[in-house]
Amino acid sequence: MNALASRQRPLLPVREAVVTRVRGSAPTAVGASMRLLEDGSLLGTVGGGRMEYQICQVLRTPRSEASPALLNFTLGTADDQCCGGQVEICVLDVPRFFSELYQSGASRLYQRDSAGRLQLLAGITRLGRQIGPFDAMTVLLHADVPGMDVEERHFALPAAHHQPLWIFGAGHVGRAIASMASKLDLASFVFDQRPEWADPAAFPPEVTLVDTWTWADLQAPATDAMVLIMTYSHAMDYALLEHFIGKPLAYLGVIASRSKAARFSHALSRAGQDIPDCLHMPMGLPGLGKKPPEIAISVLAELLQLRQKKADF
Repeated sequence: MNALASRQRPLLPVREAVVTRVRGSAPTAVGASMRLLEDGSLLGTVGGGRMEYQICQVLRTPRSEASPALLNFTLGTADDQCCGGQVEICVLDVPRFFSELYQSGASRLYQRDSAGRLQLLAGITRLGRQIGPFDAMTVLLHADVPGMDVEERHFALPAAHHQPLWIFGAGHVGRAIASMASKLDLASFVFDQRPEWADPAAFPPEVTLVDTWTWADLQAPATDAMVLIMTYSHAMDYALLEHFIGKPLAYLGVIASRSKAARFSHALSRAGQDIPDCLHMPMGLPGLGKKPPEIAISVLAELLQLRQKKADF
C-alpha cells in the first residue's frame, strides 16, 4: 500500500449480504459476507456464480427501494448451478453507527425478526470497544463460530481466528509466502535481522516484521502456530530447527533440498532428537517448481490441506 492510499479514509459499507444457513454441497459457508461500499463497489463474496450475481443486484438496489431481505437458493440446474445444496442469505442495511464493526478483527451480532430477516444489533471492534446493547454482548462473547443461537433469535459473526504463521527469512520466498498468506486468515510474522530485507515496503500492511529478536523471544509460540524456516544461512536454519523441534506446533517446515534434509535429519538423530509428525522437510507439496511464487504456492497449499483435514476431523 502506498503512502497516499494509507492516508485515504476507508470506504464505509452501506449494505451487507450474509450467508446464514448452508445445507448440503455449496460453494460458500455460514458467515460469508459481501458488502456494498459507499462508492458503489463490492467487497467480499457469498460464493460466486449466479447466486452471487443475483445478490449483487439486490445489494445495488436503490436505497429508497431497498429493505431487509431473506433469500433462499437451491443450487440446481434451474439456477445455472449444480452443487445441489441450499443457501440462505440475508441482505440488510448498515447504519453508519456500526461501520467500525466491519474492520478486520471485529465481531458482529444480528437480531432476527419474525420473518427471518436480520438487522445489525451490536458488536465488538478490533480494539475491544463494545457498540450496541450491553446485554447482547453475552451472546457474542460465547460464540466460537458463525451461526444462530439456540433460540434462533440472534446470528453471531465472531472475529475470524488468525492462525499464527512465523516466517524466518525475509528473502524472495519469505516475501512471496507472506504476501499470499495475508489473504488466508493467517497472522504472519516475518523474522529477519537484515535491514535491507526487513523492509516494510516489501510486505502487505497486515504482516508484522520482526527485525530484532533473541532466542528467549521464541520460547512460547501458540500451539496452533506454524513455523517456516528459510533463512540465508544453513547454520541458522539448523539452529532454528533444533530450537523448535521439541515445541508443540501445528506445523514446522524447513526449506531444503534432499541433501540438506538428509544432513539435518542425521544431525537431529545424532543429537538424540525425536522427529515429530509436525516436521515437514523439505516443506511444501512436491513438484510445483522452484521459483519463489511456485514455492510459496506449494507451501501454503500444504498448510491449507493440513488445516482443512483438522477442520474436517
